[in-house]
This record gives sequence, C-alpha cells and structure tokens, in this order.
Amino acid sequence: MKSKLYQIVQYIILLVIGIFLSWLFFRGFNFNELIEKTQSGNFSWFYVVMLVSILVYVFRVLRWQMLIKAIGYETKFHNTFAALSISYFVSFIVPRLGEVTRCLSVKKQHDIPFMKLFGTVIIERVVDIVSLMIVLILTLILQFNQIMEFIKENVFQPFYEGIILKIIAGNETVLIIVLSVIVIGTFVFYHFRKYIRERSPKLLVQFIEGLKEGLVSIAKLKQKKLFIFYTFLIWACYYLMTYFWFFVFKETSVLTWGACLTILSIGTIGRSVPIQGGGMGAYHFLVTNVVILYGVGAGFGKTLATLIHAGQTFFTFAMGLIGLIIFFIAYWRKR
Repeated sequence: MKSKLYQIVQYIILLVIGIFLSWLFFRGFNFNELIEKTQSGNFSWFYVVMLVSILVYVFRVLRWQMLIKAIGYETKFHNTFAALSISYFVSFIVPRLGEVTRCLSVKKQHDIPFMKLFGTVIIERVVDIVSLMIVLILTLILQFNQIMEFIKENVFQPFYEGIILKIIAGNETVLIIVLSVIVIGTFVFYHFRKYIRERSPKLLVQFIEGLKEGLVSIAKLKQKKLFIFYTFLIWACYYLMTYFWFFVFKETSVLTWGACLTILSIGTIGRSVPIQGGGMGAYHFLVTNVVILYGVGAGFGKTLATLIHAGQTFFTFAMGLIGLIIFFIAYWRKR
C-alpha cells in the first residue's frame, strides 16, 4: 500500500513540476508568432530528422540483441524493435517505467527470464551514462567559454539575484517560499523515510544482480568492437537529429557544430530529468538558453526548442503505436 502511495505521490510531484516549468516557459509566448515562423521554415529537414531517429532505434535494437545473445538467448529483430518502441512511448508518459515494459514485452514473446533481460537493460543504461559523460567532457573542452557563460547566466546569477539578494533585502515572500520548500521537503522525507529505508536494500540487491548479469553479458560478447561502434552510431545520430533542425530556419542555420554539441549535451540532461513528457519544460528552458548564448534571438530560440521537442514527441508516439501493432500481431500469431 505504501509502495503504491509513494509511486503515486512521486508521479504527481513530477507531473506538477513538468506542468509548472511548461507554464513558465510558455507564459506570454506568442503562438501566432510561432505559427508565422513555422510557416516560413523549410520542413523538408523534418523528414531527414525522422529518418535519423529511426536509425537510432535500429542501432539500439541491434546493440541490445548483442547483449541478449551474450546471455544465451536469441530474439527476433521485429519483436525487439517493437519492445523498444513501446518502452520509449511508456517512458514518455511514466518516466523509468519503459525499461520494465520492454523487458516484459520481450519476455512475453521469447520466454526469457525477466531479471536476465533487466540486467541487459541496466548495462545499457550504464553505457549510456558513460557515453553522456564522455560527450559532456568533450563539450566542456571544446566549448569551455560558452559552458561557463551558460552556468553563470542560468545557475549562479538567477540563484543569487532571485533568492539571496531578495532575502538579504528583506523580501518576505521569497523567504516564505524558500522556508516552505524546505519544510515540505523535510516532511516528505520524514514521512517516507521508513519506506525508503526498507526498499533501498532490496532495490540495491536487484540493481547489483542486474548489473552483474549485464557485465557478464558484455564479457561474453564476441564482437565488443561492434558493440562500441553501435554506441558511437547512436550518439552520432543523436547529434545529427539536433543539427539538421538548424536548417529549418534561416536564422538558426548560422548555429555551428559547437552549438549543436552544447545543445546535445545540455538537452540530453533536460530529457533525462524524470519528468513526464520527455523532460517537458526543463528541456525547453535549457535548449532556448543555449541557442540564445550562441547569438540567436530568444524568439527563434524558443521556436527551435519547441519544434525539436514537438518533433520528437510526435516520433515517439508514432513509433509507440507501430510497436504496439507489431507486438500484438506477433503475439496473436504465437497464440
């Protein structure tokens, strides 16, 4: 009962945060201007982005199949592709549930033990995190001045001017908000501390077991270089999925490869925030501020961030629907 309550509270809190961030972003947003700018864009690039997005799914499926094969099981490409497509769709609505969903989908079709599949998913996540760290380090090295400026303008300066200075000046509203957040956070932690303490060891054991299975699967890989190559192709496609959007508008076509690298890094962090809708609100804020940092106006910065997120949302839902159709057809044939 407590477990369900905790999950419901967590879901509601994340949803409220996402809605609030989206409201802040779109507050005062001129949608007529967005429509006018959209009408002036060259959306033939949209189809190129969608094609590259499909390649990401293909490479991820091939890489996941390598891990599954390493633990002694075979899967059909279309079943694995369907499971991956469904998982992204589910994660878009309920963050982190997609990993469970895709393991269950493959288990249903191929009778592979769930925990063994979950182990391969965990190792995939570890590889993705390591890859993101490499991209972040590369971005920091190649775009150091821009990253420092971004952190200064969007982290330190807002915190100092928006909170510290106002509290020092005696702004009671800000002080009450800060104290309320601290009190509510403390209350939530205190209320759920027993659940967290009871669940943490079990989750840790499950994580270690899954990680062990995943590490064993990598150790058994016969084509480790191919696995690394697929990982490189996945991130190269992520880069191109952002870069091709620049050419939709003349104003954003001036953005450089460095700007794309920064957007990829910071935008991925925004999408990784466990907020419904693919990091809605958080992604829009981060990408817009990066675009502004590279000399493009705020209007086109917001437009570009909105279109990238909307395009990926459309693709995720479309692929999720295709995945469900493939899954049910395959399941019906199996029955």
